[in-house]
Amino acid sequence: MPTAEFQLNFLRRIQWLLESSSYTSTYKFALLIAVTNLSIESGASDNTECVISYEQLAEQFIQLYWTQALPFSDQYSESILRQSSTTGQAKVITSVLTLQEETKTTNLNIARTRNIKKWQSTIKEIARTIKNNPAKYLQSAEDKVSREFFYIYDSREKVILLKSGIAYCFARFSQIIHKLCQQYWTEFVRNNHHNQLYFSEDIDLQDFLFNQSRQDLSLLVPILNETQKGQCFYCQKLLKKAVEVDHFVPWSKYPNDTTHNFVLTDHKCNNSKRDYLAEERFEPPRDCRRLNFLREYDNENTKLYP
Repeated sequence: MPTAEFQLNFLRRIQWLLESSSYTSTYKFALLIAVTNLSIESGASDNTECVISYEQLAEQFIQLYWTQALPFSDQYSESILRQSSTTGQAKVITSVLTLQEETKTTNLNIARTRNIKKWQSTIKEIARTIKNNPAKYLQSAEDKVSREFFYIYDSREKVILLKSGIAYCFARFSQIIHKLCQQYWTEFVRNNHHNQLYFSEDIDLQDFLFNQSRQDLSLLVPILNETQKGQCFYCQKLLKKAVEVDHFVPWSKYPNDTTHNFVLTDHKCNNSKRDYLAEERFEPPRDCRRLNFLREYDNENTKLYP
């Protein structure tokens, strides 16, 4: 486990990134949130390094920007909030808008399954945007010097490498990072002069930007069924009736509809697990690292699934 001093330095660098480094879009906040979420999913519980692909980050970006690409005001169909202070809309928003248009839906889970080819091409497109912009410049200040205190960036690679202990810290302080990034993100969008037309004094902008609502997950059943070879993720028995999609890390603790967090289960197992974290005896060997971490991440105030 990283030392207390290491963890304090981590928080100081998060604060520095949010307060000191320059930015012209909301990408920095999205990247920090995305890395945090993927650190949770990685199960890193010690000083291990963690590899994160740009395509994993791209899926997180789509999740974060999906509702933000919808019109903000019912009175203005063109009221899609600007996420950049420079000329034009942020490229990720444009990519999401194109995906919504071509899949003819504003439901994220339908978009995932309606046009697989378009979904995959959008992931690749956003992955390139992340690689060439926020991932490259996140750890730099106005002097453009990359300090690489969180991860190693190599323009030739398809991944970033979180340095020893960093994934643990991102997961350990996930609630703090989420709240701070959402606060700074909201302030950036609110202060963007392109958006002023749509705001009133009593607006709850942060709720619009980040309010996560649970979506219908039934469309994912065929995909997960094939991946799990028709078996319940927890008890490993063949699935017959009452098949359900479960958030492995409960929605109450991690309100994020990313494919990495979905598992297929029978009603009995899902009903028993509820909002608890899975007990080890229900966990396939391939995910033991993740489970061991979840025990620590959930702390002594949260019960485990018995």
